[in-house]
Amino acid sequence: MLSFLDMNFRNFLFAFLIALLCSCSSKKNIIYFQDLKSTEEFKVNYQEQIIRVDDILKIDVSTADPEISTNFNNRGTYNALTNDRESMILMGYQVDNFGFISYPRLGKVKVSGLTKYELSEKLIKLLVESGELVNPHIDVKFLNLNFTVLGEVNKPGNYSFIENNLNILEALGIAGDLTINGERKDIKLIRQSDNNKKVYSIDLTKKNLLKEDYFQIISGDVIIVNPNTTRVKNAGVIGNSGTLISLLSFILSTIIVTTR
Repeated sequence: MLSFLDMNFRNFLFAFLIALLCSCSSKKNIIYFQDLKSTEEFKVNYQEQIIRVDDILKIDVSTADPEISTNFNNRGTYNALTNDRESMILMGYQVDNFGFISYPRLGKVKVSGLTKYELSEKLIKLLVESGELVNPHIDVKFLNLNFTVLGEVNKPGNYSFIENNLNILEALGIAGDLTINGERKDIKLIRQSDNNKKVYSIDLTKKNLLKEDYFQIISGDVIIVNPNTTRVKNAGVIGNSGTLISLLSFILSTIIVTTR
């Protein structure tokens, strides 16, 4: 009886070890940029964020006479006093469904499709030509740049950012990096393009990512990190490797008790 149980236990142990080894993530599935040499250089072509419908803008005007600028900076003055991002958003200029903002003294101004610099130049031109201001300086900022990370990262969620040139690596870093179970070779990035959604497949193990347009994060991007094969297998009935070890311990204890 003992030898029979011993034989079966050895067979089970052997099968368990094989399954455990097969389920382990290999080095080639985990390391980032495996084909990248330390001496290589890449030129990254960042693009300006484009103003779109529902964007919220902070527009600050300054002139030689601060009192004149006040007529255009009521919102800006409130923002500076509160120093609170939520208040800044509430007091910002939101782009309506037709791509316009309502601006003091000028009324409706078309802003969608412009960069921050282009909008600044447009407002300066309109204010000078209308005789409202002389030689003004205008600073435009986005208040609602954001991206979302879902799936196998340590801190999934929606994140705000202010950088012009945020990239996919920095975005994943903000989300706490991928877990050991994250699929590094097929990350999905969903991006709004006009009225359509585009889906990109990202391979973090290949250096070509550094040259792609989607290396840069655009406001509204959604990053999805799917589980790798190991994680999918471990999500089955048996569970993860910790559960397997517990099961093995239970079987071993049972064999010891029943053979005494």
